[in-house]
Amino acid sequence: MLMDGQWAKNLGYCFSRLGMSPEQKYAQQQLSVEFILGGTFDPVHNGHLAIFKTLRQAAPDATIRVIPCAIPPLKAKARASFEQRVEMLKLALKGQKKWLLDNREQNRQGKSYTVDTLCSLKREQPLTTFVLVMGADSVVDLQQWHHWHKLSELCHLIVFNRPGVKEEQVRHSLNSVNFKLKAQFEDLKESAAGRAFYMKMPEKNESSTEIRDTLINAGTLINGDTVDLSQPQSVIEYIHQNRLYLSQ
Repeated sequence: MLMDGQWAKNLGYCFSRLGMSPEQKYAQQQLSVEFILGGTFDPVHNGHLAIFKTLRQAAPDATIRVIPCAIPPLKAKARASFEQRVEMLKLALKGQKKWLLDNREQNRQGKSYTVDTLCSLKREQPLTTFVLVMGADSVVDLQQWHHWHKLSELCHLIVFNRPGVKEEQVRHSLNSVNFKLKAQFEDLKESAAGRAFYMKMPEKNESSTEIRDTLINAGTLINGDTVDLSQPQSVIEYIHQNRLYLSQ
C-alpha cells in the first residue's frame, strides 16, 4: 500500500529529471499510447477477445498490455491458478500482434490494486499514456477501488458497455471519480490522463462466471465441444486436459 507522501514522490518521478512539469512535458512531446487490459481471466473467453479486437481497430499501432490479476481485491479468489490463467491467455491470444503479457501482479505481495500497478508502470514509462480498459459494470463500482481518486492522475479510461448497465449510469460514475467523458477516442490523446471514452459493442452475456457455472453443472467434459463455452477451442481443450472448473 502506498502512503500519500510516497504517492506524490512516485508520481513526480516521471518528470523530476526532465526539469519541467507533467503539463509542460506533455505539451512538447507526443506520448505513445498503451492500453491496459486487466482482469482475473478465470477463464479468458470470447468477450475478452472481442474487446481486444475492438481496441486493435481503434488504435492499430498501440500496444495492448494484458495484466492478469493475482489477488482480486473485490472478488473471490480465482479458481484456476495464476499460472493456468496465464497459459489460457497465451493460447487465446496466440497470433495476435502488438500485445504483451505482464505478470507483475504475481510478484507483488498482498491484494492486486490497480492504482499500484499504474504507479509502477508510470515509473517505468513516464512518457507513455496509459488507457485502462474496463466494462461498464466495473465503472459503477469505481468508488470502492483502493485510492480511486488517484486514477484520473495516472490514466485515461475506455469503458465498454455491459448488459444491465445504462449509459447514464456510466456518465454519472465517471463524473464522480473525476474522469471527463469525451465524444471521440482521439480526444484522449490531447492530455496525459483523466479522460474517458465510452465504446459500444454488440451486447452478449459472456462472462467467466457463466463459463465456470456451465462446467460445474455439466459435471464432466467428455470432449472439447461437449459444452458451448464461448471460448477459443485451444482454451476449451486446455480446460478439459487440466480438468478445471469441474467442481465448486
